[in-house]
Amino acid sequence: MTGTALTRRAAVRALAAAAASTLPVTFSACRREEDRPTGKPAFPVALLPCADYGPAALAKALTDGWAATEPPDVRGKRVVIKPNIADFSPDRPIHTDARLVEALILHLRGAGAGEVVVAEGPPHNRDTEWLFRQTGYEDLARRLGVPLVDLNHDDVRPVRNANPRAKALRDLYLPDSVLSADVIVSVAKLKTHRFAGITLSLKNMFGVVPGMKYGWPKNVLHWNGIPLSICEVNATVRTGYSVVDGVVGMEGYGPILGTPRKAGILVMGSNSLAVDATAARVMGVDPARVDYMAMAQTIELGSLRSEDILLTGARLDDVRTDFVLPPGFSALRATPHG
Repeated sequence: MTGTALTRRAAVRALAAAAASTLPVTFSACRREEDRPTGKPAFPVALLPCADYGPAALAKALTDGWAATEPPDVRGKRVVIKPNIADFSPDRPIHTDARLVEALILHLRGAGAGEVVVAEGPPHNRDTEWLFRQTGYEDLARRLGVPLVDLNHDDVRPVRNANPRAKALRDLYLPDSVLSADVIVSVAKLKTHRFAGITLSLKNMFGVVPGMKYGWPKNVLHWNGIPLSICEVNATVRTGYSVVDGVVGMEGYGPILGTPRKAGILVMGSNSLAVDATAARVMGVDPARVDYMAMAQTIELGSLRSEDILLTGARLDDVRTDFVLPPGFSALRATPHG
């Protein structure tokens, strides 16, 4: 670990701690500690083995995970799926696999969803139409009759941050397609990240912030500090459900230039922080050491504590796959049983 990396990490931690001290203790949309029955975990998360992107494997994992995790009622609702499509490379698993999103759309329709929309605001490549085409989402949309929305260029409205003590994003410009959703489903990729350490469901929500207002790669959010921006975006844009695509993830110098790493799992649940904490543990990362997850825990966007998470499906020890971490982030590594 270089001296520069140490300085950057120390600065990020200091900013995160200072920001957390000014944030509210409780958000009403989260299940609070006092609401949890004594001795019972508050947040169900499913860890589903999924060896490949075949339709049968995906359908089974999604069905089993949905049934085990207190999912939102989607009957007659407008559901917006937010995948992670930061960029495209034919030999790197940068994006959420379109086959997973296709299986999820079919599952949601089977659960009675009234309308399903796929929406993304890519942070790196500005040609969203090209990205939709190269990643297979254009073909998916044509086959299933699903709208594709470019959130970077959608109509936007100003919204007051749900956090009354927000520091960086007191007001947000958000796309109409997001604001009109009855349920938002985040479908992130299991990846490392050169600035955040790892990127999962919470970080995936950077893509709902329009590039036309906030720049590329969502520069304003980076200038404000990634941990603080993640928490302030997620305080206002609440996901109803999260799925992490860990069938094949990315390790090393992610989220764009890393290398493939097969984990063979999906992680699912209705609380993004609990899902992300579980996915982090699969990657061999201690979620409490990830700055933005620690901040999210402080302001009660959910819980990263294993005792608060009701884990079903696979055992963590059986699926743990220690990802190679980006330079400067070796301190995130969990102990063998962490």
